[in-house]
Amino acid sequence: MAIDTKLIKELREKTGMGITNCKKALEEADGDCGRAEMILRKQGLDKAAKKADRPTGQGVVAVKVDGDRAAMIELACEQEPTTNNGRFLALVALALDAALSENVSNVDQLNGAKSGDGVIADSVKELIGVVGENVQLRKAITIAAPVGGVIGSYVHFNKKAGAIVALKLDGVGKDGDGIKIAANDICLHAVAARPLAWRRDDIPPDILAKEKEVFMEEIKNKPEQIRDKILNGKIEKFYADKVLPEQLFVKGLEGTVKEMLDAAAKAAGGKAEIAAFARFELGL
Repeated sequence: MAIDTKLIKELREKTGMGITNCKKALEEADGDCGRAEMILRKQGLDKAAKKADRPTGQGVVAVKVDGDRAAMIELACEQEPTTNNGRFLALVALALDAALSENVSNVDQLNGAKSGDGVIADSVKELIGVVGENVQLRKAITIAAPVGGVIGSYVHFNKKAGAIVALKLDGVGKDGDGIKIAANDICLHAVAARPLAWRRDDIPPDILAKEKEVFMEEIKNKPEQIRDKILNGKIEKFYADKVLPEQLFVKGLEGTVKEMLDAAAKAAGGKAEIAAFARFELGL
């Protein structure tokens, strides 16, 4: 049957699929747009399955702040131009909204979050059918500031790394002088300095064990009576390099990140400390 070009255009705008695919789907559905959309959706899911093993070396890290909460995701794809595709950007926005709505703590929860008549994982598969390459939602998290606290965020200009932080405040209003700036600066610092954790106890045990093994090898020829002291010094240096509050602040001469935050809170008449933190970098 002959298909009205208006129907083809309407279906293309709804699905993002190519004109030829839309025309074929409408022909198969005898001009029924709803059925044709389902046909295209199934085709997209089939494409997703076939492309699932293809490498995704590009993508974006994105953040959305909503009052005292923040969400951050990593959405990966195969080619850099895809990150500017309108449908890709729409999925980024949809995923961030779903992350905040469902208060997700990991990517599995986000993939299962509601999206229209399905879940976010379905929206990812549909996008694969539109852009013709593998797309993966790889990381997701939301954090919330304690009552009276404040959220900070930063995404690097290339959208390949970002960080979010929640600060607990004591005696400082969330709009206190310098606190919001300090929160954002902590995130900027984290993107640049790549801390492994924001608390010593959050350093992965296997990483700490490997570092200690290296240190023991380095000091094995030192006099036995001073080995423990040297080892402890090396471990302290490791923490100073890898734990967020203990790192030297990258933006100036304020000393460590903790000292910078302490100074900002003191200037605002109170105290502040990190209550939650996350950092994403594409592919890591």
